[in-house]
Amino acid sequence: MKETPTFLMFILMGVLSTGCATTPNPEKICTSEWIGQRADKAVSRIESRTRSSMKTLTKAAESWSKGKQPGIFQMMALNNSLTSLEKELKSGTGIRDLKTLSKTCNDPALVGKAMNGFMRDQGLPTNLIQFVERLEVYQDLLRPDT
Repeated sequence: MKETPTFLMFILMGVLSTGCATTPNPEKICTSEWIGQRADKAVSRIESRTRSSMKTLTKAAESWSKGKQPGIFQMMALNNSLTSLEKELKSGTGIRDLKTLSKTCNDPALVGKAMNGFMRDQGLPTNLIQFVERLEVYQDLLRPDT
């Protein structure tokens, strides 16, 4: 009977020590390859969750680039897409992963670079990307503590 508490204590010590072993060490893990893989995965999550919103934004951008004014229904769809996109970019898993990666590797520009690449990959024109990057809500997104 005395062996059971000792055995349980060793198991508990093993479990607790493995928890400590999984804490990332920035000096060892923050290589460009390691960061790149995780940033790509986070951006892929954002892309999959914002696909329909980006489609609507792209259509609106194409209309504006041709000098056309969007109609009432396109503006409503655009508003819904922007709301959905904002929600995902404020609290989605992908953006949280990017912020954690940025904080872990002490790279505050990481989120901005990843999001700029994401918008370019979506085919958004440069002037629309620059417009989005100047928005206050976008600047809030880039802050590591939000």
